[in-house]
Amino acid sequence: MKLKFKNQNFNWKFSLCILLIFIGLICKILLIHIKTGDYIGFLEPWINFIKTHGYFSSLKYGFYDYAPSYIYILVIIAKTGLNPLISVKLISIIFEYLAAFIIGKIAFQKYKSNQVIWIALAVVPLLPSVVLNSSYLSQCDSIYAAFTLLSIYLILKKKQFVSVIFLGIAFAFKMQTAIILPFFYILILKGKINWYTFLLIPLVFLISIIPAWTLGRPFLELLNIYASQTNHYQLLTLNFPNLYIWISNDYYGPAKITGMILTVLVTLLSGYFLGNKKYVFTFEIWIKFAFLTAIIVPFILPGMHERYMYLGDVLGVLYFLVVRKNIHLCVGILLVSFYSYIRCSRFNNILPMEPAFVLYLTVIILTTIDFIKSLRNESNIIKE
Repeated sequence: MKLKFKNQNFNWKFSLCILLIFIGLICKILLIHIKTGDYIGFLEPWINFIKTHGYFSSLKYGFYDYAPSYIYILVIIAKTGLNPLISVKLISIIFEYLAAFIIGKIAFQKYKSNQVIWIALAVVPLLPSVVLNSSYLSQCDSIYAAFTLLSIYLILKKKQFVSVIFLGIAFAFKMQTAIILPFFYILILKGKINWYTFLLIPLVFLISIIPAWTLGRPFLELLNIYASQTNHYQLLTLNFPNLYIWISNDYYGPAKITGMILTVLVTLLSGYFLGNKKYVFTFEIWIKFAFLTAIIVPFILPGMHERYMYLGDVLGVLYFLVVRKNIHLCVGILLVSFYSYIRCSRFNNILPMEPAFVLYLTVIILTTIDFIKSLRNESNIIKE
């Protein structure tokens, strides 16, 4: 592909992007052989179980509490005989770069320049939370994030059917996809998506569990796998500095229900306000709202892990690539996320949650103010 930049002055920036991509790859190579608790406690035993129970035949057993879509990947890894640790991490790393590329393609819609694609490829895989998630912890949040970003890209291209299918695929990998649903709810209210198209999401999920079901695992067990996940840890927050750091786990049951109701109410109230025809959403405003959604929902939902800001982190990069200002908001969210990861380690009992909470709340307030101002200004300009 021949690269075309708007001016020759970008050549040094392109060279810097290549350097950062190279540094990112080196970081991943240095971390790829490290085993952490997530891999030792979950993924490695699952892969060993798959090997000793007939590979795909093992899917009939309830040894896993992840969505079957990801377990199919583990079965393939086990079947090929490749190094499982490297294979697990490599798949997530590939999706990191796919997510970065999609972010670049979304920003490309505004600037029509390959600059933003290369910048995204250089920056996103180097984000602390992204590096730690895949290359260190062996986690797979990059997969659902990449499909979610692809869904956003497609809806901004006015391809609602395919967009919702990819959102369904994202949900078939991770329940955290639900974090972005308020964004799509406003799209429905704005007439960008037909409400019945959203029936594709449960349909895609049902299709994803059929192989495991046909191999013997009970249908209802598979259908309730996300509900089971939410009950695995009876904690209101797991190293994540949201509202629930102030509430004792003694009130886990009522606080969890209240938090879910609160999230629904905030979504409905947002729809009541933003659904008004006088508010016009431009491309830039949609990007701002996607970022805002990805950081507010984890703040008000209970049971959030340190990893659940992943989508907010990568959308922060998109936000800055498109808006080209307010970098302090993107950096602030990255710091909150990174702090949560650090606290998840041996520093759990040393680092207080309160400073991260204050920073997190500040970013949400400033991002909300900026979004509302932009929305009103743009709506007034179009009226005039």
